[in-house]
Amino acid sequence: MKKLFFILTFLLVLSPARQVLSAPTGCERYKTQPELRFSTSYGKLKYDNSYSQRQLTVLGEKYGILEQGLFASGLATVNVSYQLSVKAVRKQVSDSLICVIPKVVDVYIGYQSPTIYISKDLVKDSCEYNVVLRHEQTHQQINTAALEYFIPQLQNAVRSILNSEEPIRIKKADDFDAATEQLVNNYTAKLEPLINYFKTELIKEQGKLDNYQNYKLEDDLCKYYHRTHQY
Repeated sequence: MKKLFFILTFLLVLSPARQVLSAPTGCERYKTQPELRFSTSYGKLKYDNSYSQRQLTVLGEKYGILEQGLFASGLATVNVSYQLSVKAVRKQVSDSLICVIPKVVDVYIGYQSPTIYISKDLVKDSCEYNVVLRHEQTHQQINTAALEYFIPQLQNAVRSILNSEEPIRIKKADDFDAATEQLVNNYTAKLEPLINYFKTELIKEQGKLDNYQNYKLEDDLCKYYHRTHQY
């Protein structure tokens, strides 16, 4: 996960640099660091045993987490979610200068709907069922560990993003809402690449568990179990 932090830092160093090229608006002098209210959640884990192996295979292909030629007896899914909102104030400097200044930025980044699917074709408490269950629980543990590592770095990244934006100049008071929306869009444009990179790294990390070698190892566990528990 260390590479993720370094790339986050690199992206954030580049973003403020582009701001230097912007033409002055007269509102720069009123720039302050907005208050950041940051929240996160791992979501509430659910279990679903209503899908057959065939249906889980289709679902896994839809999520893009199933290799070609494999069949799914279980799946672990989660949605990476983020929301951003801005509370701003309007400062009337003069008849020709009105500045919209961000004061509070609420950012949520976390998971929604973490779910473990176990095929209804498997017999509950059988070796196969328990191995699949443990495999999918490990996937969700990876999700939890990744978010735990990532969130502190992302909080720092968001603070840098907030510091990179200047207040927006508007021509009339009626443009206040549009300017506030523009602030949201500006912050989001810089946040999205970091979220997308996190998703990419998360998929790579999950891929270390989903490979033919590991699947064979898990399959051999039950073969050994059945051999040693014959009566």
